[in-house]
Amino acid sequence: MAFPFLAIFIVFVLLLALRFSTVKKKTKEKYNSFWDNEAAANRVAAVDLSTLSYINVPISRFPFNKWEDDEIQMMESQIEELSKQRILNLTGKTNTELKLLYGAANLDALTEIGENFNTLVVLLVDYAKALMQKGDYEEAAKILEYGASINSDISSNYMLLGDCYVALHRVNKIPVIRQQVESMNLLLGHKIIDYLDELVANNQSENFTISE
Repeated sequence: MAFPFLAIFIVFVLLLALRFSTVKKKTKEKYNSFWDNEAAANRVAAVDLSTLSYINVPISRFPFNKWEDDEIQMMESQIEELSKQRILNLTGKTNTELKLLYGAANLDALTEIGENFNTLVVLLVDYAKALMQKGDYEEAAKILEYGASINSDISSNYMLLGDCYVALHRVNKIPVIRQQVESMNLLLGHKIIDYLDELVANNQSENFTISE
């Protein structure tokens, strides 16, 4: 009676050993591939970063100096200062990928350029929130629409924009945001989509107007 159990145990051990061997082989292949790519990236000649198409912050379209509020004015000042810097959306790109695209010598500069984008999208959301607290949904929507246009990876950018459209009786514009979010690989994409769907469902009876 012990023989079948022994045979099963031996087969299990063999399968486990085979699985371990396969995983070890794949891990080694990934490790070697990473260092091969890293070595190749370190040989790429530096690209002239001045030729890249940087993100333009349309300061003239923002409602600067509309509100005499210290917090709002501080954010406006930060956005204006940031607009003078080089900004690119490098979200999701690894250091190796950046070096392959632009050259290893540009990595430090690219890190700063990418951080400028991260700072900008956070500032835009905070700025829009402050405007919404003032009841200024029209201007807040413009700020958040700009954030969406540069593919912000901040989930609240799209959710707050949906809130603005509800307040402005433009719920018919929410499906456009939903479609954009669906096409992006956002970490909380499913949460945003659920939220936008709920906004539409709760406001089906709205007499929608189409904004220009």
